Amino acid sequence: MEKDLIIRSHDDFLKHVAPGRNNSGNKNVKICDVGHPSSNIIFKYKMGYDFLVYLEKEKIEAINFSSCFFYFPFGVNDNFYFSTESLSESRKTVFNYFKKVKLIFGLCEFKFGVHLNNSSHNQKIRFWKCKFYRLHIFNASFNKLFELVDSEVYSNAFFNKVDFNANCVFTKTKFYNNCIFTYSTFEKQGIFSRAIFRDKNNLPTGLDLSQSIVNGQLTFFETDLGNYEAKRIDSNSEEYDDAISESGKIPIQNKRETFRIIKHQLLQQNNVIDAERYAKQEKQTLLEEKDLEAIFEDNVLKTFKILFTDYFVLKLNKYSNNYKTSWLYAFIFTLSVAFISHSILSISEANDFNDTNKFIKLLNPTDFSFYSDVHSEKIYIVYFVAKIFIGFGIYQLIQAFRKYR
Repeated sequence: MEKDLIIRSHDDFLKHVAPGRNNSGNKNVKICDVGHPSSNIIFKYKMGYDFLVYLEKEKIEAINFSSCFFYFPFGVNDNFYFSTESLSESRKTVFNYFKKVKLIFGLCEFKFGVHLNNSSHNQKIRFWKCKFYRLHIFNASFNKLFELVDSEVYSNAFFNKVDFNANCVFTKTKFYNNCIFTYSTFEKQGIFSRAIFRDKNNLPTGLDLSQSIVNGQLTFFETDLGNYEAKRIDSNSEEYDDAISESGKIPIQNKRETFRIIKHQLLQQNNVIDAERYAKQEKQTLLEEKDLEAIFEDNVLKTFKILFTDYFVLKLNKYSNNYKTSWLYAFIFTLSVAFISHSILSISEANDFNDTNKFIKLLNPTDFSFYSDVHSEKIYIVYFVAKIFIGFGIYQLIQAFRKYR
């Protein structure tokens, strides 16, 4: 194992870069390989304007960082964040040149993330097997491919007012905290295939797409996104604005909208099976939302209305066929309703619990021959209500079987 190399200045950096040609042999494209798989290069200096001058002077069109650890955010210096309007033409030229250099990071670690903010990038940017201890990109436009592949993000990931004007890829990336896209746009393909949203304890973490604009298409193939934790936050409050831009909390209404967006994207791609899974999570979230509304509602009448309208219907759908995803739920629900109803009816002389023929007739929602044996209006009501719920159970059973339609 080679000893780690520590870079403390631009001069140290120049000692370890290796300008060369790319694999195609094109002399106009030079690649800087920094680091080696058997060693680590530790950057303990903040890259500045001299770094940009070097890139422009050497006419480097692609720079490859391998096995590097960045103590400072990768960017340039503070001047990089300011508008180029007040800069001289020569400095503008250098800054604009950087926006065209292809950036490739492999096996790199970023203690304070990357600074690609307040700028429009016309180059491809790729992170492969990288680790981020902070990731917050804002006011940025990516006009070429942006890739975050097989990487790990340990903090909340924020993409705030980011325009992905070309394809963006988050394949196989692990998000150990929430990932939030606030006022961001997806103009083409946004690929979340095999992305994993789980913390170090294997509990689900969140994805918030509710405030994003999807003009293109989002792909979710074998994406591990579960029923993550969300908070009850008023959409009109300052806490809500802070949640989607700084704190990383995901409001429960945003969670529901995210599942709806994913469901809609999958249905557009004719992926009915996965769409049903996210439709289920959308309804589960709505149930959680109604539950929280009932708990925090001060008005008794409104609480009653919540519990016995939407809440009751959602609960019934959950236990009858698990939101159209389980025929077994529906089968057990139907038999349970029939058995309980048969038992209640057996209390009266109008029914015998051991009469299998009457139990079978009860299961048939169209058979009302039991009426001839009814001696009480109460028994009639129980029988009629039982038929309604048994019919509902059979309908839910059919719906569950149609999830793969």
